[in-house]
Amino acid sequence: MIPDEAALALVPGLERGAPPLRLERLSGGAVNDSWRVDTAQGRFVLRVDGVAWRRPGVDRARERLLHAAAATAGLAPRLICAATAPGVQVCEFLDGRTWEQADLSRAGQLDRLGERLAQLHEVQLPSAIAQFDPGACARQYVQLASDQGAADANAGSIATDVGADATWIAATGSGRAAGTCIVHGDLVQGNLLEGAKLWLLDWEYAQRADPIYDIACVLAYHPQARLQASRLLAAAGMASSADALRLAAAIRVYQALTWLWHQARGEVPPKTDFRP
Repeated sequence: MIPDEAALALVPGLERGAPPLRLERLSGGAVNDSWRVDTAQGRFVLRVDGVAWRRPGVDRARERLLHAAAATAGLAPRLICAATAPGVQVCEFLDGRTWEQADLSRAGQLDRLGERLAQLHEVQLPSAIAQFDPGACARQYVQLASDQGAADANAGSIATDVGADATWIAATGSGRAAGTCIVHGDLVQGNLLEGAKLWLLDWEYAQRADPIYDIACVLAYHPQARLQASRLLAAAGMASSADALRLAAAIRVYQALTWLWHQARGEVPPKTDFRP
C-alpha cells in the first residue's frame, strides 16, 4: 500500500498535491514502512509509523531531538520534518549501501564504526532528555508482555537482573559515562549506511545513556565482532580494563532487553547465547 496523500504532502515539493518523480518502497524495517520519494526539490525518505504495539519503548519526541542533534553533527541524514499526529517522518535520502554481516568481522570497518560512535558520544545533548533506565525499560517490556499473556515465567527475574547490572554499570562509569551522552541504541547492520561517510540511520531507540551501551549493542546483535571487542572499544575511546568489564555487563543488559522486547511484541524471542 502506497503512502496516503496526507503523508506525501509532508515531503518537500509535494505540498500542493504534485505527484512524486519517483516513489519506491525501501527494504528493511520490521515495524514501519519507508519509502524513497524523489521530487523537484530533492530526494527524501518518508517513514510512516506502523502500529504502536510493534515498537515498544519508542518515544518520538526523544527520537526527533536526538536524531536532529546527530544530523547537525554530520552523523545522520538531515531530518526534514516529523509530524506526530499522522506518524510521519521525512529525512534526506543518502546514497550508499547498508552494511552486511561481513562488515562486522572486518577490523578496518570496526575501527571506522568505533570512530563514528566516539564522535556521536561527543555531540552535545539536547536539554530535557531523561537518562536511560534499563531496569525501568525491562519492567515496561514485562508489563506489555503480561498484558498480552505472553510474558515468560522468568521475565520478572530477568528484569531484576537488568536493573542490577545497569546499576553496577552506572556506578563504575567515568569520563563521558559519568554525564552520559547520545547513544544510537539500535546498531543492527541495516542501520549502518556506507556512503560518502559512515552514516547512522533509524534513531527510534536513541537514548541519553552511558556510551558503553552502543558498543554492547553492536556485540549483542553481531556476535562475530566479539573477537575484536577490544579493538572496537579502543576506536570508540574506551580502552581501559574497567571498560572491558563494564562491556560484559552491558552486553548482558542488551541481550536481556532484546529478549524482553520480542516478548513485549507478542513474539517468541529468537535463539541467542542469552539464556533466561
